[in-house]
Amino acid sequence: MKKFLFLFLFLGFLIFSGIALGRIGGGDIKYAVKRVGEVTFSHDTHIEAMGFNCTECHPITFVTKEQHKPAKMIHRRQSQSCGKCHDGKQAFDLRGNCYICHNREVK
Repeated sequence: MKKFLFLFLFLGFLIFSGIALGRIGGGDIKYAVKRVGEVTFSHDTHIEAMGFNCTECHPITFVTKEQHKPAKMIHRRQSQSCGKCHDGKQAFDLRGNCYICHNREVK
């Protein structure tokens, strides 16, 4: 009976942690932008490829997606939002590199 209970609790832990870990990373976030093309923010690029952890950006620079804090280009110029790191020193400068973030579909 103890083995069954242990197995049940262990499987429950694996299932719960798998669901919780699926939330970590955040996936891609798409920002609809008129005229210049949408921006897709990739958590994978910033977390896996760049080696950041969640607390480096959340909740100070960016709140969670559920709280809907907008990211605007004026924030870049004020060293907020994406511009906090993308200043040409820590990461590529946003100025003059529009095509890196903005994806304008060619029709």
